[in-house]
Amino acid sequence: MKKLFGPGLLAATLAVPLHASADPVSWIDWSSGNAGSLVQDGKTIDVAYTGAAGISHSDYFSAFPATFTSEEVSNGPGSNGFLQLAGGASALQHHIHFSSAVVNPYVAFLSLGAFNGAATFTFQGVNKIDLLSQGSGPWGGSGVTVSGNVVSGAEGNGVVRLNGTFTDLYFTTPVYENWYGAAIGAAEVSPVPEPGTWGMLLAGGAVLALVSRRRGSDKFAHAA
Repeated sequence: MKKLFGPGLLAATLAVPLHASADPVSWIDWSSGNAGSLVQDGKTIDVAYTGAAGISHSDYFSAFPATFTSEEVSNGPGSNGFLQLAGGASALQHHIHFSSAVVNPYVAFLSLGAFNGAATFTFQGVNKIDLLSQGSGPWGGSGVTVSGNVVSGAEGNGVVRLNGTFTDLYFTTPVYENWYGAAIGAAEVSPVPEPGTWGMLLAGGAVLALVSRRRGSDKFAHAA
């Protein structure tokens, strides 16, 4: 049992998750018309939008935090700005360009669709989309759903993760609905142990070192 104590404790310590809480998201700050920036892993990434959407800085997000936060996302877009859309032109492509690659970007949807019909976002070149949170917003509704590369909503709020690494995002909004929005952001991707985790790692290493020294002492004692 003594021989297994140190390594066993260290192995258990290493199994502790490095992230114990949701990550803050850097939502694009649309500070200059169709241009803005976000931060990922300490690096500022410039962003440019091409398409028919306008930019609004009204904060419709903070009043319904549960629809924009989850175990993975700790904060909504606030007043950083979002794409304000109407949809309905199936051939029109929206384009978000990042100056450097962004890993697993998030998209927050605001009031997507109407009571009498869902509106949709169809993303190109995105193989997997995960729904992280959803619900009704200021005008009620039934939330947001994901099917393949299509996100749908009937007056719904929600946040999805686009899995992958992107320098460009392309999507269409083929269904007309007079007003809805989308904000884009990113979180840190390099795992950083929390202070408590560092302490456990150090404690586990110290125990392992102590056991190793005792083994060495026993070996020399038997040899004598």
